[in-house]
Amino acid sequence: MKHFWLFAALLFFSALLSHAQVVNTEKLRLDKKEKDIYGEANLDLGLARNRAGQTVRLGAGARLELRRSNHRWMLLGAYNLTQFNDVDEPGTAPKNFADNGFGHLRYNRRINDWLTWEAFAQAQYDKIQQIDLRLLAGAGPRVRLLRKDSAQLYFGALYMFEHEESRNEFEEPEAFTEQLILDDHRLSTYLSAGLHITSYLTVNHVTYFQPNLSNFSDFRISSETAVSIKLTNRLSLRTYFQLIYDTEPLVPVPNAMYVLNNGFSLVL
Repeated sequence: MKHFWLFAALLFFSALLSHAQVVNTEKLRLDKKEKDIYGEANLDLGLARNRAGQTVRLGAGARLELRRSNHRWMLLGAYNLTQFNDVDEPGTAPKNFADNGFGHLRYNRRINDWLTWEAFAQAQYDKIQQIDLRLLAGAGPRVRLLRKDSAQLYFGALYMFEHEESRNEFEEPEAFTEQLILDDHRLSTYLSAGLHITSYLTVNHVTYFQPNLSNFSDFRISSETAVSIKLTNRLSLRTYFQLIYDTEPLVPVPNAMYVLNNGFSLVL
C-alpha cells in the first residue's frame, strides 16, 4: 500500500499545480498556440498481456509542463491497478490484484529550431513483472526532422543508465525468492511522429529502441500508437496500443507484452 499512497500523492500534487501553472513522454502537442503552463489528467480502462496472462487494468495519470523561453520542464506520473487470474488456477474467476506505477521528470533545452538537448530521470515499479524498483537517468540530443501545421517528426538518441532491483520467485523444488540487482548502460533511441488529421482527430506514434551498450543482442523495443478524439475543448477520448519486447528480461517473464487502453483525457 505504501506504493499506492506515494503515487496517489504525486498525482494529486500534479493536479493542483496544473491549475496554477505532459508511458508516454513523446505525446506531441500540435496546437500552434503552445501554452507556457500545461496540465493534463488521464483515466484509462484496458487489457494488458504480461506474466499473469491477459489481465484487466484500471489506471490514472497526470502530466505537467512548464515552458520558459528555451527551457521546458515536464513531470509525469501514473498508477495502474490490475486484476488477474491465479496463474496456478487459470479457470477461476479473477480475484488477485497487483499494481504498478512510475514518476518521470524531463528537462528540454532548445538549442535552435531543429535541435534540442534533453535530460530525464524516472522511477518505477511493477508487482506483476516482479520489478521492485527500476531507476533510469539519461541525456542526449533530440532532432526535429519535420514540423508542419498538421504533422511532426522527431528523432532522439540518448545515453541511459538503468538500475533494476527484481525478485525471481521459485516454487520448485521448494519455495524461495532470489533477489536480483542489475546496472546497465543503454542507448535509448526513438522516432516520434504526430499527425493532426482534423480539428478533433489526432494520431501519435513513438517507437523506442534501447540496446545494451556492452551487449547489443540485449535490447528492448517499445512501440505505442495513440488516437485522440476531441469531445470538447478540454475533454478527449483516447485509445492507445503499446507493445514491448525485451530480449533478456532480468527475471523469467514473457519477452513480449502489450497494453490496449481506452480512456479519457482532461486538460486542466
